[in-house]
Amino acid sequence: MNKIFKKTTALFSAAVMSVCGTMGSFPTVFAEEGKEVEVIFDFVLDKDKIEPDYRKDGELSSIDDYGSFTATAGSVVAIPLGEFTSKTHGFEGWTADGFYGYEGGETYRIPADYAEDTIVFKAIWYDYAEENLTDVKYVLEYEGQELERPEWLKDTKAIPGMLFEPNYTTIKIEDFGENKTDLTSSGLTDGERVYKFGTKFIIGTEPLTLYPIWLKQVMVTFTTGDVDRINGNTSVTFPKMEEGRDELAAADRFSRNGFNLVGWISSYDGQQYKPGATVTFPGEDVTFTAVWEPKNYNVVFKTGNGGENKKVPGLTDTTIICPDPEYTVEGMTFAGWKDSEGEIYPVGSEYLIKGAIPGSGIVLTGVWIEGNEPPATTEPATTATTAPADTATTTVSTTEPAGTTTTPAPTIPPETDVLLGDANRDGVVTIADATAVLQAIGNSDKYALSEQGQINADCCNVGDGITVADAIAIQKLDAKLIEALPEITE
Repeated sequence: MNKIFKKTTALFSAAVMSVCGTMGSFPTVFAEEGKEVEVIFDFVLDKDKIEPDYRKDGELSSIDDYGSFTATAGSVVAIPLGEFTSKTHGFEGWTADGFYGYEGGETYRIPADYAEDTIVFKAIWYDYAEENLTDVKYVLEYEGQELERPEWLKDTKAIPGMLFEPNYTTIKIEDFGENKTDLTSSGLTDGERVYKFGTKFIIGTEPLTLYPIWLKQVMVTFTTGDVDRINGNTSVTFPKMEEGRDELAAADRFSRNGFNLVGWISSYDGQQYKPGATVTFPGEDVTFTAVWEPKNYNVVFKTGNGGENKKVPGLTDTTIICPDPEYTVEGMTFAGWKDSEGEIYPVGSEYLIKGAIPGSGIVLTGVWIEGNEPPATTEPATTATTAPADTATTTVSTTEPAGTTTTPAPTIPPETDVLLGDANRDGVVTIADATAVLQAIGNSDKYALSEQGQINADCCNVGDGITVADAIAIQKLDAKLIEALPEITE
């Protein structure tokens, strides 16, 4: 016999529906669009030989409840409640195909592709006088090896023509074979048909051997993938059953700053599934890797001191330009925008959106420093001479313009090379040096400049110490508003 142990579906399967109280005399129909089909109930025996019995709800059955009605292909109908007796036969239920049977109160779905104009449910009767019983045997085997049968799983005998429901109790086998496989039964098969839980069928006259359908336990892993900014666990694993159906993890299974979880990619078939999608698990371990999508932020720049807030849109891991507050405060200078990590970004500099904890936004706060920025003046008659590029050194030389007073330059050891503006001492003067100056002013404990960096940073009105004017001078040089440092504004 060609035994079918998995990946086989029955032609029809019963769906047990709980029925309470008194059911209406007319069958329930859950209509769907489709071909109209007349549903007919045939009692088979002469009605004058049939006696109504009491239903499960205590009411007396009535043959009149079994009138014909119209349904549509693909719809679900409920078999009316009813019990009947006969002097010669026992009543079991109803069958639409002569094999699978349904008791009163259970449901039956008409196939969506049903081509006939009528569907006839015939009453199932067995003969009280039948003496030859049919043997029903249970055999446990897997991959050709017979397994020990539980004591509670008993062989039985049944009367031909009866509606029979086999023992569907789940059987579990642990650490089977060399691979230590965990097995769980899910339904039965006679080698030709598959019987799922709740399925009933009419017993024939031939001996019947039933085999459990074995499913393996598989491990299903959900992982964030090799990404950063994860809050909490990066993977979780659950045991599932082969061919079991269940929902995939929801979008909130993992948390990642700046990103939304929008899908899962299966290691089994390479397909992408939506969070919460219902899938059938394969007969092997499978990993679902998160698919991340960057969030769209409106980064808020809070000007402070009465100024209006600014909002700049952008996606995670992209850069935006820090805006001009377009606001002034008497006696104060705007130094830049400070983020949650204490970094200060000058106006016009780039800000990389790193994302925020889920449920939070991104806010930068304006930094104001006491003191007005002096107006820029004309370049002095003698300006700094820039050394050749390979020396990365600037020699400071100033001559007093007529009618002005200059601040003496700091004393610099002859052996020390000075590159004015190079506050971070990386050998070049860029906007990063302006940021270093502002950070040092805002938080000298955390962002202190080196001794040489302090000498280099004093590039506007050399000798007056490090001020916001030095950062502004560096920004001007970077924007090519001035040609060289130092800048003299006094």
